[in-house]
Amino acid sequence: MLSSLFLSFREGLEAALVIGIILVHLTKINRKDLKSTVYFGAIAGLAVSLIGGFIGFNESKEMEEASEEIFEGIMMFVASGLIAYFILWLHRNNNVTKSVKDQINKRTSAIGLFILAFLSVFREGIELVIFNLTQVSQDAMTVATGSILGIALAVIVTIILFKTTVKFNLSILFKALGVVLIFLGGEMFAEGLEMIFGGGEALEIIGLFVFILPSLYILLKDEVSKIRNLKKAS
Repeated sequence: MLSSLFLSFREGLEAALVIGIILVHLTKINRKDLKSTVYFGAIAGLAVSLIGGFIGFNESKEMEEASEEIFEGIMMFVASGLIAYFILWLHRNNNVTKSVKDQINKRTSAIGLFILAFLSVFREGIELVIFNLTQVSQDAMTVATGSILGIALAVIVTIILFKTTVKFNLSILFKALGVVLIFLGGEMFAEGLEMIFGGGEALEIIGLFVFILPSLYILLKDEVSKIRNLKKAS
């Protein structure tokens, strides 16, 4: 349950923060009339994700044991690929808040903001569905409970961040979550290798190193360079 809780927390936090940034920016530019459109878009994105997740998980549970294991292994590859993509995206977009604001400025109409809010939530929802499909062999209630708790925690944290005077740097926050996510991705990638190709513990260990080391390098490359420059300067 802990892995589903953390993954749902990260996905939920990203979606909630993006929606929060949109709402705050609309207030700053005196377009509060568009807030309801953002809420509707977010709710629609959540609803479609829930329906897709429910159908996908139930259909997967109906598979025979051998097919279920292969499917779970494939989903682990897909999930680890999504994590790798997130790490690359984060490396290229250091200023998350600016990136979101740029998208808002491109979509000033009600329809544009509805689509932006919908896609922001739907994308994270579908990613969470894929992550949960790596756990089809586990008890459905356990996975669902972890996901619900993670999303609820993400919403609470987001509300606290936006309602208080706490100053936060989204890039640092996402990088901290990214480090944990890399280790989870490495575990998924390694388990996927073992499920699909066999090979036992040796192949799993190789898979872990192949995924984790390059991902950590990409994620923390800029920080390592800054530390090196500071040491040279001193």
